[in-house]
Amino acid sequence: MRKPYYSLDRSTDGGLEHFYCERRTLADFRRGALGDYFDGLALTLKKNGYSIHHGCGILGTCCMFNVYVTERGITKASAISAELVEPFLDDYLRGVRTTSARYSPRDNARAHLRHLFFYLEALKVITPPKPVQVVTPYSWILDPYIVHLRDERAVAPVTVKRHLAHTTAFLEFLKHDVQRPRLKTISAEQVEAQLKRHMKDSKDNVRSLSSSLRSFLRYCADHGHTQADFSELVPRQRHYRHASLPRGIEDSALERVLAAIDKTKPNGARDYAIILLLMAYGIRAISAAKLVMEDLDWRQAKIRFRAQKGGKEVIVPLLDAVGDAIIEWLRHRDPRTPHREVFLSTKAPHGSLSSMAISTVVKHYLHKAGVHQPGRGAHSLRHSWAIRALEHDQPIKAIADALGHRYIDTTYIYAKADLKTLRQVAMPWPAR
Repeated sequence: MRKPYYSLDRSTDGGLEHFYCERRTLADFRRGALGDYFDGLALTLKKNGYSIHHGCGILGTCCMFNVYVTERGITKASAISAELVEPFLDDYLRGVRTTSARYSPRDNARAHLRHLFFYLEALKVITPPKPVQVVTPYSWILDPYIVHLRDERAVAPVTVKRHLAHTTAFLEFLKHDVQRPRLKTISAEQVEAQLKRHMKDSKDNVRSLSSSLRSFLRYCADHGHTQADFSELVPRQRHYRHASLPRGIEDSALERVLAAIDKTKPNGARDYAIILLLMAYGIRAISAAKLVMEDLDWRQAKIRFRAQKGGKEVIVPLLDAVGDAIIEWLRHRDPRTPHREVFLSTKAPHGSLSSMAISTVVKHYLHKAGVHQPGRGAHSLRHSWAIRALEHDQPIKAIADALGHRYIDTTYIYAKADLKTLRQVAMPWPAR
């Protein structure tokens, strides 16, 4: 809703009539400080694909907010500000109780009002509040460090977010030692003691936390914020790259997963196309999320997967089953969306799916089909594809090219699962 599909001019098309039919209800909407804007807001919700039920929920909350501000003597929409939201919610939700851990009436109402404020900001009726920069005792070092990760090291946004969370927690833990003069004189013994205490109390993944802290302490040393490089004081978590076997899924289990999807519904048609795509090509979830309409060459029957994680671009034949599944999903895909990604949310405003959302889809159907194994998710389908290719005597170089690996050493992890070849080099069991 922050980036509407259509220009948000005030409409005379009577957008409210799409959601309501009673004259008294329509009259209630069209009075007060916001009365002139509800038709345009309703028309925008309609064009952006919101259902009647969802649209009525948004408009209903906004109408009550209109009553609230009008009763307080506000007659112009330009006089409305975000500071009125919380007092309105206190009054609007007085006496409302819920025992559900997954539903918050306050968050739900606040989300409804966000549509109204985005709409008024787009029309320039109100000015969006300027973001307030929170200054903390460690902002002097944390802000440049995040810029360093993003601009100089070109770290992925999701990894920057993880580094930010871990580093912020550690700096909070340091308290007074994070001040510039004290950090300059901090000793190795002090840093080591703080690290041990912090890592003991932290609930984050220890290996991930160690990596973030080591990166931050190395940055401090390189930029002269500490008297020495304390990154080696961070306890290392041993991880042997080839210590475990790649986890694959049997073909019979994959068939059960596909059979568990109801392809007659929009969600099912989309999920079937996603999972079949992952199974057929062994791509990552991020590759499915970033697949755009231009990557589908229907004339030449080819599909392109863009380079991810330092790999290389892959162009492969578009299999008939995969093409048919994508076409079936495209019949349900909202044609009004400006997004070029193939796979979108089936709920308004029909945004593109993230790699995490696609992995969640895979986990849901694996669980539904009764496939239970550690680490199940989108990557398990990638492992299954590679293991299946080895079983069919595909060369390791061909598998590396299909998986988009830039270096063939990355693909050798799957050689451990090539049982057919391993049997040829197995030594006979010594007799007694």
